[in-house]
Order: sequence, then structure tokens, then C-alpha cells
Amino acid sequence: MNNRFFYFILTTGFMMGLLSSCGIKKYIPDDELLLTETKVIVDADISSSERKRIEAELSPLVRPQTNSTFLGGRPGVRWHYRANSEKSNFINRFLSKRFGEEAVFLSDLNPNRNMDILLNRLENKGYFIADSDYTVDTLGRKKARVNFYLFPEKAYTIKTYIFEGEQDKLGQLISNSLDNSLIQVGATYELSILRRERERISNLLQEEGYFYFIADHLRFSMDTSVGEKQIDLYLQIKSEVPTDAKIPYRIRSITIFPDHNNPAADGMQNDTIEMDRYTVVRRTEDFLPNRFDNFIQLEKGDLYSRTLSNRTRQRLFSMGAFGFVNLRHSSSFDVTDSIPTEGFLDTRIQLSPLTKRRLRGELQLISKSNNFMGPLFSAEIINRNLFKGGEKLNLGIRFGYETQIAGGRQTGLSAIESGLTAELVFPRIIAPFEWRDNVAYGVPRTRIALSYSILSRVKNYRLLSTQLDFGYNWNGSRYAVHEIKPIALTFTRLSNTSESFENILSNNPFLERSFEQQFIPGMQYNFIFNNLSGRDRDLSRLLIFRADFAGNLAYLIDETFKNDSQNTILGRSYAHYLRLDFDLRHYFRLGEEEKFIARLFAGWGMPLSNSLSLPYIKQYFSGGPNSIRAFRIRSLGPGTYRPEQLDPGSFFDQAGDIRLEFNLEYRFPLVSYLKGAVFLDGGNIWLYNENESLPGGSFSSDWYKEIALGTGFGIRLDVEILIIRLDLATPLRKPWLEEGERWVSDFRIGKKDWRRENLIWNIAIGYPF
Repeated sequence: MNNRFFYFILTTGFMMGLLSSCGIKKYIPDDELLLTETKVIVDADISSSERKRIEAELSPLVRPQTNSTFLGGRPGVRWHYRANSEKSNFINRFLSKRFGEEAVFLSDLNPNRNMDILLNRLENKGYFIADSDYTVDTLGRKKARVNFYLFPEKAYTIKTYIFEGEQDKLGQLISNSLDNSLIQVGATYELSILRRERERISNLLQEEGYFYFIADHLRFSMDTSVGEKQIDLYLQIKSEVPTDAKIPYRIRSITIFPDHNNPAADGMQNDTIEMDRYTVVRRTEDFLPNRFDNFIQLEKGDLYSRTLSNRTRQRLFSMGAFGFVNLRHSSSFDVTDSIPTEGFLDTRIQLSPLTKRRLRGELQLISKSNNFMGPLFSAEIINRNLFKGGEKLNLGIRFGYETQIAGGRQTGLSAIESGLTAELVFPRIIAPFEWRDNVAYGVPRTRIALSYSILSRVKNYRLLSTQLDFGYNWNGSRYAVHEIKPIALTFTRLSNTSESFENILSNNPFLERSFEQQFIPGMQYNFIFNNLSGRDRDLSRLLIFRADFAGNLAYLIDETFKNDSQNTILGRSYAHYLRLDFDLRHYFRLGEEEKFIARLFAGWGMPLSNSLSLPYIKQYFSGGPNSIRAFRIRSLGPGTYRPEQLDPGSFFDQAGDIRLEFNLEYRFPLVSYLKGAVFLDGGNIWLYNENESLPGGSFSSDWYKEIALGTGFGIRLDVEILIIRLDLATPLRKPWLEEGERWVSDFRIGKKDWRRENLIWNIAIGYPF
């Protein structure tokens, strides 16, 4: 796309936003003031960090909240009034519906009511004694600001914390649990911690068989008369707690109904099958009774455990064969006990099977990390419960066209991709050794996949690929996933090469050799830690580690049976390498919609034996919308290498075996669905071995002197289901220049040639990381 067009769009958008925020005063009635700011100010003898934390927690409680701003104005207010004026048109009504806001006036705010709420929240944080006041500041003729002042005395702290109640079995469990209490003696009183403490104790009791015990059965009482603003805190069981909540329960029976709500089974007779651990009552033979054994975590005769009950439900649902899992417990007592000390639970598990076969097709617009974009059609046939044990067979087909966008001088690259896939997934481990399925989270799976694809790089070549994978994956914890592939075989064949591409290969033996490696016999291990799902986290992390080993067994066979210096087996060249990837991302939440993201990627590929470099499909590249955005796709590296001209030929040359990259990005809201970002990117790629065709491309002890840097800002349209991203970046450091000249110090924004080379536009779908 033309850079001038993007520049025009950005400038026009900026001016429209600026102009739309003007002219609000004329819509404000004469007897009203626009409420532009509310501020909570805490004046107390506490640390600066504690004061800021309290102010940050209390400020969002003020109601109503002021209107949102953009570039110093309030376009939402203006759009709202324009849409309701006589001069309203379709555009104004559309903008008002999407982004419009009614003006918030000073008269809409009740200061006394807000002060009561703020004082109540202070009390919940241990500040039982506090004064308050407020002021109204008039800003010009039509605007006002309200300041709320809070003057709390010293916060109350916990002097003692004990359980006050009978020391029967229930009381002893509660008393013993206080060793791991969330409430610490000497800590400031905080109501939220007391609530979490009740939840902790009720969760503990439900793990010990107390099926009917809930947090609301506990209460706290306190004595504030001990002096020096301290509290004696007492935990008690409420007197009105029913008897059935005070006794533990054991699992007496487990009954599974695998075809509940199955129309195909209507009118059929029940068939009851007794297993050692459970009973299966079925009307069809769609599911083998013994296949439930790994999924049922409860045991007859054991005390009830909420964790094991939830885990049973979750594992049955994760199997993928059932759309609904209903697990219920019904209780009873031993009628011979006048005062029951234990109860019994009969567990019923009702399973509603999913439709056995499903056909799905979709048309997508995809955006890849290599700056290619285009339509993709895919279709898939799913066959569930193939062998009556929750297995799933997926058969798929895909066809797509992609072309490189915003590629500068590397334009004209496009590709047609098509492929067939077959995948068979077992919800258990299938192996020649015994596997004890004690995975606490999710269901371990065995996966067998076969795929065949054709990639036609227009005017260059056609690459045929066949891939066979066999492996396992399981959840190590709530956030961690492991995947190991003992067998990962890839066969590639290059065909239909053009004369221009043959010239590219002949001029670069390393590149030619990377395409000749037609057979990649390997094994892989992947580890992912991801806790991004917690919305209330101030710090979230994503860690991806990959280990790829290829050619070891083939090399051993090759060396045993022949002394050929070439890496070949059964007449085919094979790849022999080690590749390790490490991708770590930290997401710091700075506000409701503000984030700071830090990312580090390190990739190391080591060609082994006679391999000169990694296979082409395993190599790294740098630059582009998901990499270092101040450099165009594949225009950076390896090392200090710089082709004489950036053309489709250099697209294939600029790849490497080693990659180091870091990214820093601050994301913030602009208005409604429109978000902004500023960023700093750095890194490069290198070759493991020296390549005469790419001088300066190999990794050396001076690697840190060859780091590229770039910075920029971006605008993102985020409507949740679709994120369209536009980033503008410029280089700060160019590693291909001579030492001492690599830092960019001359910014000639007014010159067309400088803008063409140094203002890099990146358009993509989704966030970069």
C-alpha cells in the first residue's frame, strides 16, 4: 500500500478527533457546569506508596464518572448532542450510537453520598476513625472539578486471632487450619482478607468431607477496646448452622448415565453394568464402560472432596465426547444413629453426548507474522467417539492465497497454499509402558497427525511437504502445558523452480543446501506457561519453550552402515540439527485498560555433522509487524549483512540460525474501541556458520554491537472479535552501517526519500504479542 495514503489516513483521523472535541460549551445549559474531574486525596500519616494505593482504589468509587477524553477533548459528548440536534445526519447518529456519551454535570454528583461510600471503604481497610470534606473548583465558565479529602487516623491492626467454639472434629480442623491463615497477627485489619479467610476455611472443610459447609456458616467478632488501635479477632461457627453441615460425608455409590438426553436412545431399555469403582447404566453401546476409569476421580468409601468432584466433571467434559456433564450428589444418614457422625453421598453423573459427526467450513482473512495476508478457505469433518472411548478423528482441507503487503521494495511476492490433514486424538496415553494418569488438570492425550501441503511461491518455486507426528500432551498445572513428540517426520520436495530462483540458489550455497534437506527426522518438546486469563492480575506471564532435535537417529544409521560424507539416508538428504526457542512475555497492568508489555525471544539453531545451516522451513527471520517493526519483513540481518538491493531475491537470503529479539510496548485507551500504543523493538538474526555469500552474517562475540533498534506508535481498532492494528515505526539503529555510524541521528521527515526508507508502516490483524 502507498505510504502517502496511510499518512493521509492517520493525519485525517487525528484532525477529525481534534475537531470533533471542540464546540462542547455551547451544548452546556447556563445553569450547569460540566464535571471534568473528580479527585480523591488522602491526608494521613502513612507511606507515600500506601496513600497512592488507597487513592487508586477509592477513585473509581466516585459516581458518576466523568466523560471520557481524547486528545484533551470530549468527542463522545459532542457526538451525542450533534446526533440529537436539528443538524443531525447519518454519520452523527452512527458516531453517537458507537461512541456517544451524555454529558456529566456537577449537579449529577451527590458529594455527601460519595463521601459516605468512601468512608465506608476506608473502614473496610481498617481506618475506623476518619474525617472528610470536599471542595468544588470552577474551571472557567462551564467546567468544574470536585476534590474529596479524607483524613483517616491510624489503621487498626490484628492483636490476636483465635477460633472460638467447640473442639470437636469440626472445631479441631478449623483450629489447626489457622496455622495457614490469611490473617496475620500485627497486620492491618482488612475486610476483604476476612472474607477470603472464610472462603479458605470452607474450601478446606469441603476437602475433608463437609459437603454442606459454606463460608456463610462462619462469622467474625472483634473487640476494639484492647487499646492502641488493636483488635482481638474471634472466628466462630454460627449457632443456626444445620446439623448436616457439621458432619463429613463419604461416597457410597457412583452411577454413570452415558447417554442422558440422547434422542437415539429413546425407547431403549436400560442395561446396568457393574464395574469395580462405579456402575454404568446405559441404553446404547456407544461408549465402553471401562473407558471411564481414568476420568472418575472419586472413590467409593472415601470422604467427599470438592476438588475431586470438580476434577471428575472437568475431565469428563474435556474428553470432547459430551456436550453436557451433570454431576450431582444426594445425601443420606445411617438411620440407626440418633446423632449422626457421618453421612453418605450417592453420586449420579449424567452425560449428554455430542453429535457424532460434524462438518464445518469457514472463510477467513488471515494475517501472518511474515507480513503476508490473504483469504483462506478451510473445511473439516469431525468424527467423535470413533472407537467408543472418546477418540476424535479430524479430516481437513484448506486452500488459500496470500500476498505480501506494506513490503517496500520487496513487493510482488505472493503464494497459493493448499493442503490435506488427518488427525486422530485419543483422550489417554497410548504407549508401550504403563502410564499412571494422575494429571490433576485436564486430560492427557495421544495425538497422531498426517498432513500434505503444497506451497506455490508464485514466480519462484513449488514446495511439497508431508508431515507425520506422533506425540502426547498434558497439563502439568492449571497454567502449564507439556507436549512431547517422539516422532516428528517431515518430507519436503522442491519443484517447478523458476530460472530467477535457480540463480538465487546458485549464488548462495547455504540457501541451496537448506532446500536440499528433504527429510527432517526429529523429535520435539514444547512447554507453555500461560496465566493471562486472570483479568484481576497486575502481572501476567506467558512462557513458551521449544526444543527441536532432528537427525540424530538417521546420523547414527548413516555412520554405522557407510562412510559417505554427505548426510543421506535411503537416498535422501536429511537434516541434522538442534534448535531451542525461548519466548518470555510479561504483561503489567497499569490501569483498567493500560498495559506495559515486555517480551524477550531467543532462538538458537545449531547445524550438526555436515549440515551448513538449518532447513529453510526451520530458519529465523527478523523484521515485520510481529517482530522489529521499524524494519520491513525479512529486511534485517543476518548480522551486519545488507543486500545491494531489497528484492524478492533478498527475501530468501535474509534468514538465519540464531535470533535474539526484545520488545517493549505501552498500550493505552484512546476512545471507546480505539486504542493506542508506543513501542521500542530491538534484535537481529545471525548464521551459525560463516557464509561467504552473506558477509558479516555469522554470530560472533561482537553480536551485541549488531543489535538493531526501532521505535514507533500504533493505533488499534479493538472490537474484541477483531483487532485491526496499524503501527508506524522508524529505525534508531541500523546494524549494517559502519561502526560509529549505526545510531540514526538525522531525522529528515520533510524529505520524501527519507520517509520512504525510514517511516515503516505495519498493518496486521491482532496484537503483535
